[in-house]
Amino acid sequence: MIKPGSGAIIPSRAWVRIHYSIYAEGHDEPIDSTRLRSRTHDFIVGDGVNIPAVDIAVSSMKKGEKARFLAECLYCYGQMGVPPRIPKKARLLMDIEVVTYYDDNKLHEYDAMPPDDRRDIPLDGVLKLASICRQKGNETFKKNSRQAYNSYLKGYKILDSHSPANEEEEWKLQEEKIRISLNLAQACLEHGKTIDCRRYAGEAAQYLLNENLKNPTKLAKAHYTIYKSYMKEQKLDDAKRELEVAVKQAPHDQTIREAFVKLEKAQARENELERESMSKMGEKMVGGLRLY
Repeated sequence: MIKPGSGAIIPSRAWVRIHYSIYAEGHDEPIDSTRLRSRTHDFIVGDGVNIPAVDIAVSSMKKGEKARFLAECLYCYGQMGVPPRIPKKARLLMDIEVVTYYDDNKLHEYDAMPPDDRRDIPLDGVLKLASICRQKGNETFKKNSRQAYNSYLKGYKILDSHSPANEEEEWKLQEEKIRISLNLAQACLEHGKTIDCRRYAGEAAQYLLNENLKNPTKLAKAHYTIYKSYMKEQKLDDAKRELEVAVKQAPHDQTIREAFVKLEKAQARENELERESMSKMGEKMVGGLRLY
């Protein structure tokens, strides 16, 4: 072990993100390295996408752990190897770092449940499932925003299907729904789903008006996201209305303030173009009258 990790050992079928460098024993240059590619390797343990040695090694590790393994050829590329890059009967030295992981098993169990059984899941279980979906979406957003959208949407539907038993449960449910709705709105925006974006961001904004859930930063984020959806449609007046609310909630947020300045300049340009267009139309009308 090079650096200890934390939490539980990674279970089978967990989704994992790792960095690795793999060397043929006795060689200084790696035969494969995510570090050289500047890109992590994401996979589900046991899915068969790796050589067995990687799955076996990762299944003994924890989140944040860095470790070095020496794997026999039987668990790598076998007796024949892959000459000339990987010699025959080569043992592999593997430096592996677990960046993060989440346990997908609970989601698989949920999917396999009959609808009536799902309704019996207690609130804590529902929140845990939604949290896994949100984490999954967050981890995949930059690499695959479509996959992230599907993860967020699944978490949203899990929350939406639960009926709270009392007011306290309703607040907890809405609190998680705010988190996942804001992320879902961002994913919708990424794919041009502007109406859906406003739907989810707007729902989060409504929840945030509740006295028990007030959070000016998140409320600003909701309205800023709606502003961006209107900007995609070139609806500047609607965009300005949302941005004004965002500025009011987070007056010192530099990103929002800069967006407001850019929006005012865009509106000024639009007004100028409209005046020029009207002026040209007027000239044509006058010119036409002179022909008669």
